Amino acid sequence: MSRTRIAWIPAVLLSAGVALCQVSLDNIFPFKDVVFPQVAAGGAYQSWITVTNRGTEIWNGDMKFRSGAGVPWNPVVNGTPVAEGTLSISVNPGATMTYKVTLPGSTEAGYAVVTTHDVDLTNFLEGHLTYYVSDGDLITDSVGVPPAKQFLASSLPFEDFNSICLAFANTDLKERSAHLKLRVLSDTNAQVGQTNNITLVSGEHTARYLWQLFPGISLGRGRLEIESDVPISGIALTQAPGNQLSSLPLESTTRTYSVALSPATDEIRHMTIWIESFYVKGYMEFRDAGESEWTRYAVFGQIAADGRLRLHGDGDDMSSPDHQWYWYIRSDGAFAPGQQVFTGTMSAAAPWIDWFAAWTFTATLVP
Repeated sequence: MSRTRIAWIPAVLLSAGVALCQVSLDNIFPFKDVVFPQVAAGGAYQSWITVTNRGTEIWNGDMKFRSGAGVPWNPVVNGTPVAEGTLSISVNPGATMTYKVTLPGSTEAGYAVVTTHDVDLTNFLEGHLTYYVSDGDLITDSVGVPPAKQFLASSLPFEDFNSICLAFANTDLKERSAHLKLRVLSDTNAQVGQTNNITLVSGEHTARYLWQLFPGISLGRGRLEIESDVPISGIALTQAPGNQLSSLPLESTTRTYSVALSPATDEIRHMTIWIESFYVKGYMEFRDAGESEWTRYAVFGQIAADGRLRLHGDGDDMSSPDHQWYWYIRSDGAFAPGQQVFTGTMSAAAPWIDWFAAWTFTATLVP
């Protein structure tokens, strides 16, 4: 293993820290932009979007409605028709606003992205959407859903295959097409049917039942696995008898890798990560040279603008809380959750002993 005692601070970790502090805005900026992948209006449906500005300055932005292949959609909001798919909104600091999305005539569906004109850290939007289902003037059902978190990989367990409704929106701000892979697995982890490959062009929206995506499958309990090569937004609902709806979480799922270091004196047994928008969180199991016990550490970072996975972390040495280890991990190329193998570099430092080490690694997806 390459171990070097150096005068603190190692330049590699300085440069790593600078890179990781530069938050990429190539995709949805959480709490600045809010995404609702399924908005229904018309017929028996209304969608109410309620938001609040938790910041100290006014929040200015647009509520953009899209449907189909990303074309502007013009529902009615608070009694006023939307023009060219965009409604300008302002939310004062501390204020709460509700935007009631309706339509005369039959039911239509699309999605909404509430996006800001700035990235100031003095205004942040939070909110949710509620679907209202009516029979004449009587509301017969309502379902509340949180904003979507963009994901690259998601897993949805279900009890009844035929009751699951899904909606996806390609909200990638780089205007790339999204290539999705969907697999259905039984409750014993066996794949049922073939993998369904779906392409969503930039801005595209689609909403379907699971049985429509996988015709011919007869299944009760199981799960759906989703992978995408660019971040997408999604929502899932379950429809009970009597057309009663309930929301289901459709968020990022984990990927676990076995990691081989070179030189191989120190070891990483496993690294598990999950991705929310461009943010990455996870854990790794590390064992120092000569140690018998594995220690688990948290890692966090982002998928940078160049597509590379960048993680860092720190942990206390058992001898003293003032003795800390620091890590920086970077993939050699662009990273995607579906990759079976990826390579990269890892650096570690212990400032209290002026210690620094560096490795290359190969990470292999654990089935």
